[in-house]
Amino acid sequence: MKTEWIASFHFFSSFLLARHCLVSSFPINVNQKRNTNPSVRLYTLSASVINSGEKVSGDEINDNDDHNDDDDDDDAHNLRYTRFGGVGRLYARESSNSDANINDDTPKQVVEPHFQIVDRLTASTVGVIGIGGVGSWAAEALVRSGVGNVILMDLDDVCISNTNRQLHATSTSIGKLKTQEMKRRLLDINPDCNVTLIHDFIMENNVQDILEVMRPQVDVILDCIDGAKEKTALLAACTQRKIPIVTCGGAAGKVDPTKVVVQDLTRVLYDPLLALCRKNLRQNHGFGKGISFLDQKRHNIKPKKWRIPAVYSTENVSGNEKKAPSSSRLCDGPLGTACFVTGTFGFVAASEVVNMLAKGKLTIPRKDNRNA
Repeated sequence: MKTEWIASFHFFSSFLLARHCLVSSFPINVNQKRNTNPSVRLYTLSASVINSGEKVSGDEINDNDDHNDDDDDDDAHNLRYTRFGGVGRLYARESSNSDANINDDTPKQVVEPHFQIVDRLTASTVGVIGIGGVGSWAAEALVRSGVGNVILMDLDDVCISNTNRQLHATSTSIGKLKTQEMKRRLLDINPDCNVTLIHDFIMENNVQDILEVMRPQVDVILDCIDGAKEKTALLAACTQRKIPIVTCGGAAGKVDPTKVVVQDLTRVLYDPLLALCRKNLRQNHGFGKGISFLDQKRHNIKPKKWRIPAVYSTENVSGNEKKAPSSSRLCDGPLGTACFVTGTFGFVAASEVVNMLAKGKLTIPRKDNRNA
């Protein structure tokens, strides 16, 4: 009796398992389901295309003969709001002027402030200079926040020692260009994002030419360069051209991601890279004179701001580097790094950029700090 019961149990279990596999092996044809919401229909179709790798023809997307270009525009807007509506709602609560800098393509019937925030981000262009341990995380955060146009600049390829800290470093990407790997990833996140690649390094003798190419479109530059000379040149050129820029300090040797903060470049502490850039800007590019830390404490005063947001860590690393890092250094630095620190740098930098864009309040840098 016991043997017969066990046999029956196994038969019934096998029947259920086979039935489940049979049903799961056939994809659902979304066109068989009646759906009056075009945004949901398009979103579902897009997901099936990504998962199956198959192209969907125009006939498959159209449910009726009345489909036209206006419907396509509405679908594109609806899909955009579905992807990034959460970001729009987040910043709409803080925005005091939701009608500023609205994309001309915004549908006339859309009046919700969070839709306007999404359109504002979609119309924005951000240049990310340096796609490494900080820039790779920052670039993805920007695209996931709805920024519609991204310029990625780097000439380096993915090194195996990048694995500990750079988003695009995987076993299959070793030896490939960082910009190309990052573009592939970003388009997988948002196929409608415009990703432009510049295969070069920023240097003192080309920074003006690079910015001349970017300037008609770019709204904000995100500086993720790890070389003091190159970083100084970029900061000086952006200030001269009045291009908003967010700069990032050194993440090497840091172990506590909770110490990462944002301050004006004139007020950064515990960051040798940014301190050297600040010195170079004053000595070689006419930026305003600073105030010694002794005088700041003695007289309870702070230097006037250059309006250059700087992301850095207040963690004081023991030991001194012999010289500032250079863009041509080896893949792995002497102090060591970790992704939970470089990633935090990138996320904080991206948040500073998105704050500017979403609120429509760009911070224009200036070298003359006589007026705060």
